[in-house]
Amino acid sequence: MQPTCGPVDGDLLSAIWQRFVDTGVLDPALDPIIAMSWQRCILRCNPYTVADLPGISEAELADRRAKLADLIALARPIMEDIYQFVEGSGMIIVLLDASACVLDVLGDANVQRQAASLGLRPGAYWNEGCAGTNAFGLALYERCPVHVIGAEHFFQRFHGLSVSAAPIYHWEGRPIGVLGMACLTSAGNGATLATVHAAARAIEHQLHAEKLFNELNTQRTLLSAIVEAISDGFIVCDQAGLVVHINLCAAQILGVKREAAVGRALGASVELPPVVAEAMRQCVMLTDAEVSFQVQKVQIRCLISLIPIQWQLDRVNNVEGFILTLRRLEQVHRMVQRMVGARSNFTFASIIGSSHAINQARRQAQAAARSSVPVLIVGESGTGKGVLARVIHNESARAEGPFVTVNCRVLPRDLIVGEFLGYEIGAFHSNRLQGQPGKFELAHGGTLHLEEIEALPLDMQTALLRVVETGEVVRLGGHRVICVNVRLIVTTSLNLERLVLRGDFRADLYYAVSRMTIRLAPLRERTADLPLLVRDILERMHRQTGRAVSISYDAQQLMRCYSWPGNVRELENVLERAASLADNGMIDVWHLPDAIRGRPSETEPGYDQHVPALHEAEYEAIVRAARACQGNATRMAQMLGIGRTTLWRKLKAANVSLDDFKPSLLAKRSSRRS
Repeated sequence: MQPTCGPVDGDLLSAIWQRFVDTGVLDPALDPIIAMSWQRCILRCNPYTVADLPGISEAELADRRAKLADLIALARPIMEDIYQFVEGSGMIIVLLDASACVLDVLGDANVQRQAASLGLRPGAYWNEGCAGTNAFGLALYERCPVHVIGAEHFFQRFHGLSVSAAPIYHWEGRPIGVLGMACLTSAGNGATLATVHAAARAIEHQLHAEKLFNELNTQRTLLSAIVEAISDGFIVCDQAGLVVHINLCAAQILGVKREAAVGRALGASVELPPVVAEAMRQCVMLTDAEVSFQVQKVQIRCLISLIPIQWQLDRVNNVEGFILTLRRLEQVHRMVQRMVGARSNFTFASIIGSSHAINQARRQAQAAARSSVPVLIVGESGTGKGVLARVIHNESARAEGPFVTVNCRVLPRDLIVGEFLGYEIGAFHSNRLQGQPGKFELAHGGTLHLEEIEALPLDMQTALLRVVETGEVVRLGGHRVICVNVRLIVTTSLNLERLVLRGDFRADLYYAVSRMTIRLAPLRERTADLPLLVRDILERMHRQTGRAVSISYDAQQLMRCYSWPGNVRELENVLERAASLADNGMIDVWHLPDAIRGRPSETEPGYDQHVPALHEAEYEAIVRAARACQGNATRMAQMLGIGRTTLWRKLKAANVSLDDFKPSLLAKRSSRRS
């Protein structure tokens, strides 16, 4: 609706008003907006009222002003600008909220006092229901600028006022206030309407700009928090290479102060690697390029990525800046090791058994964990050499470092040197854009575990010895010396001393890696550990599958008579297979492989016939007699040809209870099992 300006003839307006109040007849010359307002007011208002306008208390006004502090803060300077032009003219500038409650009044002191006597004061309501037809209420009602002069006001007491008002809109489209100019004379100037209209629009624009500014600040704060939260170094440069932003991580990596770096060329704060400087010059992208920075006479190795910033992707040569991310190479290596599962829960408690052989290996492993010398672990396949190597690492001071395992037998001969030492950019292929760290670099700060070290070629044995002695690596195709701090654990199933005598293994390397040697006995030499191993494996299977499986006494006794050529690995395989066959959750004799139920010690190829130890033979004789005699001690003593006292002593030594063989207890067990 367009701004309105009523008739300027005061006497004519007064006559029109009086006629309407007396007869209810509207003059056609009256502004339609005023006419409709009079019709609404005549039904609910007394035009001759002299009562003060309703309002709110000082406390309520203060609370309302606090809620609209942003509006008042933006409107006040504009109100002051208007006042500079109308000062001394008898005008006041008024700000109201969306309910037409006066929030602020600005003008000459004497004019403000006169206006307050008419109800134009902070806290008073000027909506149509309280003050009749007036510019403030109409501007909110009609949602357009309005000029109300003299007798156009419905209340006779306001016929001496001339007011222009315009609504102020929120950016969402709803009115949030009114700005008005009031003159304490009916001969006001309708030109003030244009002034308040323009001022109201200016306030709206300021509100919107403030909103955008706050949103921008919020986004900048959020972006800054994100950049600071990431673990990578983060640098933003403009087109000229000047640093716009550098996060704390990047400043720490490069050894610079953030305040000093911002606004300066990146190359002025730190010497840029040639590959980075060239990429910035050509405005090309880099992805995880391995570079070195010279920081306080120390080489800091990093992976760096460079991303050119382009606002318009369809234009050529429109790079506006660069984003650089960098990570310490050691941090990358640790992350890789975590991702590939190098960390494990293996501890000394993972070494299962109580036999003399396993106790000795456990004591040696504890001593190895306290030191940092190379360790040689010798044992047949399946004895748990890899587990022991991880236990030593996890219980050592290097537990937080990487644990890198390399099987020397599976590495291709022509690539084995590069796998251990790594290679620089261009090695092997002239167009290779990235180098690659070797296993020693990946294991820096941790442990390098070499499986089947006997398969290492002699030339690689020489290179390995050099690294062990010097702690330095030079990549293939490079000249840079890289210092590594690695603890070496090697494992083998062969006799390395015999290989040394045959000339298949370097003697000096053998002496270097065998400063501490641990021998893991095969399972056939520690069958006393079988019950503990079986229980541990079944419990582990229960945790993994959620299915509880037990094993019968007969099955355990039969397993103790087997030679276990595959050692613990074979035991795990046998139990997993048997558990899958045991539908009732109990592994029994018929669930075991034929090799265990037969006579594997005599038929198994590659092993000498296993002769049980004397205590094992006695144990087997006692068990068979107990089973045959159903736990009757007298009959057992007669069958074995020994006295009852001797029998009881041997039963105690073998930890055998005759109750386990009595028919009544066996029947109870069978009923529970079913």
